[in-house]
This record gives sequence, structure tokens and C-alpha cells, in this order.
Amino acid sequence: MTDVRTIAYNALLMVEDGRAANSLASDVLDKYSYLDGVDRAFLKRLIEGTIERRISIDYILDQYSKVPAAKMKKMVRTLLRLGTYQLIYMDAVADHAAVSETVKIAKKTKVRALSGYINAVLRKISAERDNIVWPSENDPVKYLSVKYSCPEWIVDKLINEQGRENALTVLELSVSVRPVAARVNISKGTAEEALGLCHGRPSEVMENAIVLTEYDNIADIPAVKEGRICVQDISSMLVCALAGIKKDHTVLDVCASPGGKTVHAADLAASGKVIACDVSQKKIDRIRENADRCGFSNIETRICDSSVFSDSFAEYADVVIADVPCSGLGVMGRKNDIKYNLTQSSIDDLVVLQRKILENASRYVKPGGILMFSTCTVSLTENQENMRFLTEECGLCPVDFYDELPLKLKDDSARSGYIQLYGDGGATDGFFIGKLVKRT
Repeated sequence: MTDVRTIAYNALLMVEDGRAANSLASDVLDKYSYLDGVDRAFLKRLIEGTIERRISIDYILDQYSKVPAAKMKKMVRTLLRLGTYQLIYMDAVADHAAVSETVKIAKKTKVRALSGYINAVLRKISAERDNIVWPSENDPVKYLSVKYSCPEWIVDKLINEQGRENALTVLELSVSVRPVAARVNISKGTAEEALGLCHGRPSEVMENAIVLTEYDNIADIPAVKEGRICVQDISSMLVCALAGIKKDHTVLDVCASPGGKTVHAADLAASGKVIACDVSQKKIDRIRENADRCGFSNIETRICDSSVFSDSFAEYADVVIADVPCSGLGVMGRKNDIKYNLTQSSIDDLVVLQRKILENASRYVKPGGILMFSTCTVSLTENQENMRFLTEECGLCPVDFYDELPLKLKDDSARSGYIQLYGDGGATDGFFIGKLVKRT
């Protein structure tokens, strides 16, 4: 019988050894695809949750272990994190199981001699769970950092730039279980027809969108396999929905992988053309996989570095989509390792890259055409200041799209050509969208 906790432990140990965590859970689930749905869900949560709550867990361990988490042997630290996550954040797991199963794994490893120590620490945490001393709310940065398992510098940045209320929304979103949304390819059929091929419900926010439920492997959902729906967050769907793409338009997607917006644009530009660009064959292959599954023949792909100007695209497209590489502060809950690897310096470097891409993208828009600029972050320098760059340095004009927004997402900032979404109520990711027009 496959021990799911042991699989999770070995996966988490890979992160300790330097393995990137962003695709870890999906790669492990692919390897153990024979597991049933319950075990797969449990495994996914163990891996992603333990990574997601690392700061909170280490704070707890430092209270109940004589050896601080940072100084533990990596195998011991990984086991204690895995056990503590189950004790504190998984109500459905009995305390005795969380402790005993973790100790069993320890006894099979090179740290078997420390299994008694691991047992003692976890038992102490189990007994004292209701008496854990959390940081004082008088120190809001420290308090929120530990509560939401987010580095203090990011918490401080969010509060200073977005205000405490919006910062709390982003932090809460980062540790919440998120619904999985999908967009209906309207050229392939209606939302009602798509719902007949999957378990889900119509979105309360977005037309022609559904929320998926009761699935094991998304790729096996009939509506997905037949190309009737594409898994895509509501916020990402808005980019093309607000662009005003017409059936004969030429659309250029300059940072297109994995292809969600490309396919959406192709669905809207039925007799037009969509060109999807990205920097590597691997990224292009992901776009092609999505395009081919949905059966869109009006998509052309090109390997292209969008930070380098291409004469062939000068004033070429009716609509240019620039979903630029960003810090990802709005999707920390979907990409659990972002917050641990990000620095302010790396954000500054991203802004330099973003402006190269945006300057080029602005030159690819036909006179009278539209540039859709988007990110999945909540950073002023990456969002509002880039809007200023596009208007003051690139000569584009903001477009009022307030009336086109779904009712639940309306915000007055849309009258100035942009909207910053924070993920309120889990309806969207933290996401930024700007719409600009090139003067004729």
C-alpha cells in the first residue's frame, strides 16, 4: 500500500535540497496518478499546505523545540513541518495519526535515532495547541507575517502600498482554498452544454464562465478534453472580454504562455488571426497544446523575445495583449513558493523588463488599436506606475471600461483605464488590468 505521507515527505525534502516548489505537487501527482481521488487530494494538500504555511509552522516549532527550526537537520525539520501542518491546519486529521504516522516515517530514515525527539515535539504541540503564543497585534507586520505565513517585508510593502484592508484581503487570499474557474469557448457551444460535460455551476461574477466542482484530474474532464472549456481565473478572462476584440481582428499576444488569453482571443476573433509569442519552445508547446485541444486554427505561434523590438510587428495588431512577467503577489495562494523567493531587488529588475516589453507592445498597436496590459500582482511600481509610463512615455491614452465590467467587479478606477483586483471573496486573483488606445 502506498504511504501518502511518505510521498509528501520525500517531495518536501526535495524542496529542502533546492527543488523549485512551483510545480512540485502537480509533478508528484502525475507520478502517482494511480492513487484514488481521496489520496490525491490529501497528498496535494500536504505538499502545498506545508510549503504555504512554512513561516507559521517554524514559528510554532521555535516555541516547542529546544533546537530552532533553522538549525535542525533538514530531514528532522521536514518531518516536524509535515506533522505540525497536520496538527494545526488539518482538522480532519486526528492528532494521534498526525504524530504517530510522522514518527513512523522518521523510523524508516537516517534520523531514526531522533524519532523520540520528533515524537516529543509533536506531542507537545498537540497538547498546547490552544495555548500557542502568537505575536501581538500591536506589531501588525510581525503578527500578519506569522498569521498568514508571509515574509515581513512583503506584509510591510502591501500595507504601505495598498492600505491595511486591501493588504488583509491579499494575505487572506494567499492561504485560502480557491475555487477553480473555467471559461466557455462560445464558438464551441453554450455554457449549458459545457455544464452537461462536467460538474460545476455558472459563475456569479462572469458571463460564460463556470466554477468546477467534483473533479479528480482536470485534464480528464470531458468538457476540457473536448475543448469546450478552458481552465482560467475570472480575472484573466477579463483581459480579452474587455478588449473589444471583433471577429475580423488581428490580435498579438506578446507573453502568451500557457495560452489562456490566446485561446480566448481566438474564440472571439473567429475569422481574424491571433499570433502568440513567447521566449522558448517549451512555452510555445504549452500554447499549442491548449490551442490544438480547443481546435482553433486561427492561432499562429512564434518564438519571440518580447523585450526586443520586432519590426515585423510594427503597428501590426488591432489588439495587443501584454500580460507581462511580474512578482505574482496576487497569486501567492496558487504559487506557494513565490513569497519565499521574491526580493525587492527582483521586483525592481522585473519593472525594467516590463517596461521594455510594454514599450515594444505599444509600438505593435495599430493607430486606433488597443493595448491590454495586465499582471497578477498588487505592486504599485508594476501596475499603476507602468500605466503612467504607457501614457506619459509611450503616448497611449487610457480607455474608460467601467460600463463593461461585471457588476460585482465595478470600480471607479476603471473610468481612468485600469482596475486593481484584490481577490475579494475569492472571486478573482489579485490582478491588474489596464486598457489603453493608440491615438490615430
